[in-house]
Amino acid sequence: MRIGARARARIFTTLAVLAMAACSAPTTTSPQAGAASAPPGARPGAQKTLTVGVTNNVDAFSLVGSGTTAGGWHSLDELHSEGLMTADRDSRQPVPRLITQVPSLANGQLEVLPDGREKSTYTLRRDVTWQDGVPFTADDMTFSYELDSNPDVPFVNRDAIIQIDSVEAPDAFTFVIYWKAPYYQADSIGLRGLWPQPRHLLEGPLQSLDRQGFINLPYWTAQYVHLGPYRLTDFQPAVSLTFSAYDGYFLGHPKLAQVIVREYNDENTLYAATLAGSIDMLMDNSLGPDRGLKLKDEWDRSGQGTVYVGTGTTRFLAPQFDPQVQTQPAILNPQVRQALVYAIDRGALSAAVQDGHAELIANSILAPDERLYDSVKDGWAMYTFDPGRAQAMLRQLGWTPGADGVLVGPDGGHFTTALWTTEGSENEIAAIADYWKQIGVAADQYVFSGAIVRDRAARSKYPGFETSARGGGDSVLARVDGRNTATAANAYSGANRGQYASPQLDALIDRYVRSVSLQDQGTAIKAVSDFMVADLPVALLYFNPANPAVRKGVQALDDFRGGAEASQLYGTFSRNAYMWDIAE
Repeated sequence: MRIGARARARIFTTLAVLAMAACSAPTTTSPQAGAASAPPGARPGAQKTLTVGVTNNVDAFSLVGSGTTAGGWHSLDELHSEGLMTADRDSRQPVPRLITQVPSLANGQLEVLPDGREKSTYTLRRDVTWQDGVPFTADDMTFSYELDSNPDVPFVNRDAIIQIDSVEAPDAFTFVIYWKAPYYQADSIGLRGLWPQPRHLLEGPLQSLDRQGFINLPYWTAQYVHLGPYRLTDFQPAVSLTFSAYDGYFLGHPKLAQVIVREYNDENTLYAATLAGSIDMLMDNSLGPDRGLKLKDEWDRSGQGTVYVGTGTTRFLAPQFDPQVQTQPAILNPQVRQALVYAIDRGALSAAVQDGHAELIANSILAPDERLYDSVKDGWAMYTFDPGRAQAMLRQLGWTPGADGVLVGPDGGHFTTALWTTEGSENEIAAIADYWKQIGVAADQYVFSGAIVRDRAARSKYPGFETSARGGGDSVLARVDGRNTATAANAYSGANRGQYASPQLDALIDRYVRSVSLQDQGTAIKAVSDFMVADLPVALLYFNPANPAVRKGVQALDDFRGGAEASQLYGTFSRNAYMWDIAE
């Protein structure tokens, strides 16, 4: 679908107003109806029920559930399940959860072996039980690797799994991983990196059932059992899930009696239910940025709740590097790409599409809450809005204004290109097109149809540029790794849809991934960042906000800055769900 001139004019007017403004600027939640009353002798507050809204259809848990992190459901993973590690309260520093300490070089639990492999040792807690009362041991973890790495079984995230050479359990409470080579996340493998699986419940079925029979086990749905503070007690697909406090939880009895997760088909319905008081909590992306920030404005005025604003996914502009697909060869020149980025007011763009939040401009490949952020801080800050500089750079490369205002190159061709995006981001590419128009670059705008979004091969054939996003952490690197290119050979499953390839950058990413100490990781990720800033395989725009929200009286999510979008290997926004409470 092509975007018309009227829409472009509206968004450019909005940007102009924001720029002018910048130049001149100096109820307590009660227990849910129907909740069981507390029996004599019950813990204080044990009757409390919290209701969470998500925009997902939850069909299953763990490996068999949907892998998408949109909608908020997977941000609740640590409500019911636990991993070896999670994130600290207010930072992305990994902290132990099912283990007694995070492995490190200093404590001897990380070792680089003479043969080039890395060994990481995880000492398990001795007081952890599955929600059916069976003790959790290292045998469960060796079985978990066997199951999680099984190519015949669905998976959530195998980024870490594919780096593992072998595992062993020297005793009941020691789990050892041998990595194929040093691996930078050996000290931060959480739930999504290596999902613990109960051997006593799944080993028999894995050996006796075919693939479909194993996937269809009721364990993955109504009979799900794990290690978290709340156990599943009612499963109504496409309607709701009810979780009850697990008395045997190893960090102490949860403060709430129940957590009900209600599923909504669309954001409008969830938004209306929240305003009506039917929902007590929203996870980071249960609502999109527009409605999440709108709710913040509403609740800031009414005092009915708190919407936190953090950095979520990273939004960027990605050129097409396949010369057989790219219709404007000039874009393959990094100096041209630099000029085009100087022509965009990224702060005003963020404000225009994110309810005035110019501060969410992305100036680094890691968000401010990441533990290596200081190493890459302000890498992209050099790309300040400077259309004059952009025009001068292009003029030096032989591009001069034509009679129609569009730049003409040395070969007599006009500087025309295309901007592609997905539905809902039309205003974003309209704004970029208007910025480029001011320097003489003509850009037509297109929206991928739903069918193309789901067609990986077609999605990889965009000419010009596309705007897209990746999850938190360093996941944007997957988009620029030449070995992750989306091709017919890998069924176009690679994240690098723009076909960017640079052996030099690949080597820098390898150095980063193979770094063991934090100091070495910081040095390596800075080298990656410096290269990307100069070569611009992608141009960072802004961070989509993470918008976790709680109704007045709900005591939760004030630790959101240590949490992360659910695609990360450890530490979701629900990592401290056992401490959630509702004021009396």
